[in-house]
Amino acid sequence: MTKRSKEKKKKSFVWIIIHMCFGAIIGGTLGPLIYGSYYDVISDGIIDIGKFIETYALEIYAITSVSIFVTSLVLTIIGRKKFMESVTREDEIYDEDIMSMAMGATGIAMMTSFIMFIPVIKVVFFNPHRWQSLTSFIIFLVVVLGCIVLQNKLVEDLKKAYPEKRGDVYDMSFKKDLIASFDEREKSIMHEASFKAYEITSKLIFGLTIGFLFLSVIIDINLGLVFTLLAVMATMNISYVYYCIKLEKAK
Repeated sequence: MTKRSKEKKKKSFVWIIIHMCFGAIIGGTLGPLIYGSYYDVISDGIIDIGKFIETYALEIYAITSVSIFVTSLVLTIIGRKKFMESVTREDEIYDEDIMSMAMGATGIAMMTSFIMFIPVIKVVFFNPHRWQSLTSFIIFLVVVLGCIVLQNKLVEDLKKAYPEKRGDVYDMSFKKDLIASFDEREKSIMHEASFKAYEITSKLIFGLTIGFLFLSVIIDINLGLVFTLLAVMATMNISYVYYCIKLEKAK
């Protein structure tokens, strides 16, 4: 480690301490004021939001799922068109930006539909209005199956341009087969993007944990969610450190 690196590390440590003290002062001063002045307002607001979600569970689920699915569909149509035009022109680097966005959007659409379908089951399926249960189930099937079909179209186009690419969307080992067919440049980009995603996700989980802990002081919420977030964050960090050590030894 160079002298400059040591000095930079010392300065970083000092700034961390300053930020921690500054945050403690602000939190210790404003926390009790906000808690005392707006306790009822915050508590009632959160309860009202919960009631609103329960009342309009189907509408929220339908609008959110269908909106993301339609966005995925539009991106897929535009992305495939631009990509195939680029392949036809034999560009040095194919135009696959929008197609990549479409692939990501289909994944988000399926994930959102799965996650939001669980609370909808609780609210809607035990509702005397059977049409709501049927509607939510139809939306779920359309979004999930539609996204799978869109992903397959995107992968098939990718194979036309890159014959060496392997993987079938309808196969459980699709992701593994596709990654195995990547070249070194693609793997390098994937690894760098994964690290960026890891950093962002770690910060998000940390922020959510602090937020839920703060809410637990104001209203009675299940702390199981907080401990779940902490478990996820711990798993991410432990896995990251473990594979850093393992890969370093392998090289």
